[in-house]
Order: sequence, then structure tokens, then C-alpha cells
Amino acid sequence: MLRHSAKNAKRALPMRAEWYHLGDFTMNDADVRSFRETRVRDAKVSNVSAATHAPTAVDWAKWEDQITHKEVVASIKHFHTEQMKLLDAVKAEDHAAAVQTQTNGWELFDDAVTSCAKSVEASEHLVRNGARALFISFHNPPVTQAEQTEWLDTDQYWQAFVEKHHYYHNHLCSVTEDPESKEYDAKIELGMRKGWEKFDGKDIPRFANKLLENRPSYEYYDLYRGPFVEHMIYYLTKAGGDPRFFPEIMPFEWFGEMNKIRMDVSNVLQRKRRAAQEKGDLREAQLDILPADNDHDGATHFAQMIAKHNSLVETCVARLMGNFMFLCEPYTPIQTTSALYRALASDGGAGKFYSLGDDVNALFYKPADSKSPEPVESLNALHDHLALTGKKLPVWYSALYGSFASTLESRKEGLGGAWFAVGDESQADAFLRRLNKFDTARPVYEAYVGELKERLAAKTEVPVDQVVAKVEAIEKLYAAECTEYANILFALNDAISTESKECQERLAKLSAEGEMQGLLDSGSVVVVKDGERLTTADAVAESMREFDATKDGFIDAVMATKTSADGRK
Repeated sequence: MLRHSAKNAKRALPMRAEWYHLGDFTMNDADVRSFRETRVRDAKVSNVSAATHAPTAVDWAKWEDQITHKEVVASIKHFHTEQMKLLDAVKAEDHAAAVQTQTNGWELFDDAVTSCAKSVEASEHLVRNGARALFISFHNPPVTQAEQTEWLDTDQYWQAFVEKHHYYHNHLCSVTEDPESKEYDAKIELGMRKGWEKFDGKDIPRFANKLLENRPSYEYYDLYRGPFVEHMIYYLTKAGGDPRFFPEIMPFEWFGEMNKIRMDVSNVLQRKRRAAQEKGDLREAQLDILPADNDHDGATHFAQMIAKHNSLVETCVARLMGNFMFLCEPYTPIQTTSALYRALASDGGAGKFYSLGDDVNALFYKPADSKSPEPVESLNALHDHLALTGKKLPVWYSALYGSFASTLESRKEGLGGAWFAVGDESQADAFLRRLNKFDTARPVYEAYVGELKERLAAKTEVPVDQVVAKVEAIEKLYAAECTEYANILFALNDAISTESKECQERLAKLSAEGEMQGLLDSGSVVVVKDGERLTTADAVAESMREFDATKDGFIDAVMATKTSADGRK
């Protein structure tokens, strides 16, 4: 090897022209600088290699005279001589002839080539089948428009999926039981029949003649009342249709929206429960809208909740109807000075004020732009009003209210941009159109809508210079109306009156035991009457006796009021 010349070493390395042009592919300054330095180092190596010359023979006589240890020189000379003989012998051999004479072992190479050719053929077959599958899958219609007659018979993958996907799941141990066997089918059927007999409990023979997946939806809802109520509420909110047209099978997009609403509300409730549970180190804590034992008391709890809120809505609507403030769109009813300023700010005061009569304790402002407000926009306005007055809705109620408003607003996709009134109809006409014809309160609403239209037809415009004085007079009556409404609510609403009676009984018991005054002094109990705080136990007892004495008068006054619907009887 020592005799290899620089020319042979140069041929062993790749040609510089083969990598010098790689500098064209450098992308940034650092790469250009590094490549330039590499070229400089390579030039230095080339210069050193070019300056070398053929090696000369070793002058052993010279080294024997200069080195004292002759045996070392003799050993090195002997090793060098033997290595040179070996290298000369290797160089003198005909390597090409030796390779050509070697014929053993080529069968293994030929077998390897044949095996590789077969593997290539199998790969090409897989590629062709994959291309066919991708072509078929690409041209398959969407899932919503899929029909077996169009594509299922030609796609083996989806055939297997449709036939087998409901058998094999992660929770099944296919080693111990065959999910496609008759024994497994009998096991599933027995379990479903046992569950049906356990949870139905109606002893109706016709219900036991088929499995649940083969039943119509009305029998499913007959067994699962909770999903039925949930689905019906969503349908009425989403479509605004009649419950008699509740679909046999709802669109799958609706189920996705219902699950999203459920998860959003549960997320809000869970955050509040977690905060309360961690703050009080509680072992168990219930969600705001659920009873302690939801499995046994859930139906009764929610039935009472629905009845309570239904009664509150009816009472609130009755109050609005008393001054024709219900379904009076596009007019904005005004009873306070703050409401007056907000109405003027809605369109810059470009609208007009109207009065529906001296017996109506409100003015009505018709803005220049009579666009109907959106549900979400109205909800945000309610939250702003409550925030300005130092009030707020319960967390769970606010979450449900937000989901309800969003679902209402989603009606616009199917009603041409409208969410309640369609076309040229008014809100009152749209309300009657959607109201059940067999509703016991329908005659009341029909009489109210008729009288509302008469009042709007005979309305009188109020001059701008008289608006402020009229609103101030209306606001005084409005304050008294709020007090009377609270008294009537406690007297007539069964749900609130029951809570009121329980609270009165607890306060009376505390007064009788002499604990009321201490609770008032410590601030544990706060009693407010007419905007003033009561600080003595005697004043609280007198207030409760006064309410009990005047409660019957409130009831008699309300029951003696005659409406236009009473004249039709």
C-alpha cells in the first residue's frame, strides 16, 4: 500500500465535478459559507497530492549505520520485505479469471431473483386492487344518499362492514363466544326480553312479541320517557311545529345538536359543582337541576319543575296582556324612564310614540326600523338589564336559556331567514297559528289578539314634548304594579305560595323560640319590605300578619277582573 501512487488514490475518490455543483442547491448564507470552506479545504488537499512523487526504495544500509540496535532494524527490514512480497503476489494474480472460474453458489442468487420477481408481481396485484377500491370509494355517494342498489353490492369492504360491524366490538371476547352463533343470538334475545319485562312492568302481551330494535319509535318512547320529553322539546324548539307531527325518526344531525347542547350544559353545571365540592370538601354534591336520588325521584322532580315554570310563564304573560305588551311587535312598550332612553337609542329617536288608551299603563314606541329582534340578541339584552340592576340568572338557567335561544335562531335556515313570524304575518298571528287548537287557553289568547288589533288600529300619537311627563306618571303606577304583582304571585302561584308558606312557618318558629332577633342582628336573616330593611323581630312578624290579611283581597281582586274572553261565554 505504501507504493500506491497519488494518481491511484485520486482515482479511488469520486470526481470533484460530481459534487462541486451541489453548491447550487444551498439555501441560506450559512450553507453557502460552509460549502465554500469545504471547497477551500479540498483545494489544499489537491495541492498537497499534486506535489507528491513516486516513493523511493528504503536505504537499509543507511539506517543500519545510524541505529545502534541492529536487531530492531533487522526485524523491521524482515517484516517490510515479507509484506512487499505478499503485496506483489496479490497484484500479480489475475482476479478476473479467478472470478470467472468460480461457478458454485449461483443457484442461490438465481432463486433470490426469482423470489423478488414474484414479490413484485404480488405487489402489482395489490396496487391494482387498491386502485379499484379507491376508485369505487371515491365514486360512492354520501352516506345521507347511500342506497344498497347503487353501490353496496359492488363494494366488498362495505358489505362486510354492514354485515359484521354490529357483531365485533372491543368488549367481546371472540375466543370464548362466537358473536355470529345461534347461541349468542339466543343470549342477546333473552337479555333484551328480560330487560323489557323488568323495566316495562305493564303486563301487556303485545309488547313481548319482538325485540326493541324491531319496535316502532312510539313503543321505544313509551318505555324511555326521558328521551321522549327531551326529543319532543327539541323538536318543538327547532321546528316550531305541532307535537302531533313529531317525526318517526328524527334527522341524525338533530341528535348531534342535542348531544352538543347536553354536553355544554353539563360542562357548566359540572364546573359549578366542582368549585362548591372542592371549597367545602364535600364527598358528594348534586348538580343544580337534579335531585339527590335522580333514579327514583327524577320524574317527580322534573314534573314539579316544569309545572312551576309553566305557572310562572302564565302569570308573567297575564301581566303583559293586562297592558297589551304581549305580542305587540313592532312596537316597544315603555313603562320606565330607562326603557324610554333605550328605545330612543335603538334608532336615534327617529320613531314615534303612541298610546293605546288611558286605561293602558304604558306608551308604545315604533322605531323607524321595524326589524324583529333575534333570540340571542334579546337574551343578551336581558343579561345586560339584569347586570345593570344588580341581578343575575341562576347558572343552570342561563346555560339552558342560551341553548334555547340558539336553537330558536337556527330556525332561520328552514324559514327563509325568519324564526317566528313568516311572511307578512304579525307575531300575534304567528302565535295563534302555532298554538294548539285544542288548548284550553286558546279562547283567551284569541280574544286578547282581537282586542290588541282593535287598540292598535285606534292608537293615538303622543307628541314628543309630552312623552317624558307621561312616562314619569306611568313609572309611578309601574312601581305599585310590581308590588301588587309580587303579592299576587305569592298568593296565586301554587309552587311559589308553597315555598312562601314553608318560609313563613320557619320564620314563625324562629320568632316563637326567640331566635329571630339574634339572626337579624347577625345578618344571617335579612328581611326587606318596600325597599327598607326590617331590623326587629316584631316588625317581621307584623309584616307576615299583614301579608296574610291582604292576600285574600289580592285573590278576590284578580278573580273579579273581567276580560273580553269572559264576554264570549
